[in-house]
Amino acid sequence: MRIQEIASDMKNCFPAFILVFLLLWVPVIADSQVIGAAGGGWTISGTDPIEISFGGKMITAYHPGYEAGKPYFYPIIGPTGENMTRHWPMKEGEKDEETNDIHHRGMWYGLGRVNGFDFWHSSGDETVKDKAFGIIRHRGMTGVMIKGPTITFTTKSDWVEESNPEHRICSDRREFTLFYREDGSLVIDLVLMLIADAGDVTISGAEEGAWAVRLPPTLALKGTGATGHILSSEGLEDGETRGKRASWVDYFGKDRAGNPAGIAILDHPSNFRHPTWWNVREDGLFTANPFGQNSFEEEAPDNAGDHLIPNGEALKFRYRTIFHRGDPEAAGIAKAFEIFSSR
Repeated sequence: MRIQEIASDMKNCFPAFILVFLLLWVPVIADSQVIGAAGGGWTISGTDPIEISFGGKMITAYHPGYEAGKPYFYPIIGPTGENMTRHWPMKEGEKDEETNDIHHRGMWYGLGRVNGFDFWHSSGDETVKDKAFGIIRHRGMTGVMIKGPTITFTTKSDWVEESNPEHRICSDRREFTLFYREDGSLVIDLVLMLIADAGDVTISGAEEGAWAVRLPPTLALKGTGATGHILSSEGLEDGETRGKRASWVDYFGKDRAGNPAGIAILDHPSNFRHPTWWNVREDGLFTANPFGQNSFEEEAPDNAGDHLIPNGEALKFRYRTIFHRGDPEAAGIAKAFEIFSSR
């Protein structure tokens, strides 16, 4: 997709977007804490973080991540009322949580190697040495639309060199839509455009990436208090799912309060290299990674996961993440993928 087509693509998604944004924004210029509201439904407020509430209760927050090196969602309150991600490193003191992988923050997007820079790890991670790090710099929220049962907000980010922030490598545009299904499941849709607007962009194949969430320890497959299981659209279970391709994967078990719950990530059929590869670790890391072939398939060549986005073009991804009660069958994840894939 060429850059010239991006504005048209976003316009098609939001035919009244600019008008709605202005209507929401203009009355509250004097009070920047409230960006938009819709009766007893969705509200959105703040800038660091951007807090999203429903019925007066905070459901999630989108953090610019200036110190973390990338934006991320934390917490994410699921349909049982419990947070569905690991607390650390955003919150300390949870005795059952491992304090490893400081770059795993709630739910986020990152890539291991882009033009030679690591946009997955962070320079504060003592386990990672001798790397050139990048920062995904949140540049602001570009719009909000609250329409009936859904809320959509858009952001822009620059991917820059950490040691030289003036060196921009590429940028992205993100569109997040949140809504509840009839069964109470929380859905977070992501449309992400990686834009080569500062030269060619080479994404090198790596295990690290891309759309990711770090689950709480009770939902993990192994570890203290772990109750988790994993199921893919291909019928693979638990450890069999790691490094395999599938249209969707569901990581489920019990939340901290003992309620049956899970998280499903759906890879849209229009996505690059669908069905994607999945890095689902026993400790609760859960990622959809279209650039991981060379890491997951023994016979794949070293450059199997590589991809070039020529200058002036963009790569678009669409994911649906469902935070649900029960197991994948009870939550109807297979049917949910059929609905999602038909859009």
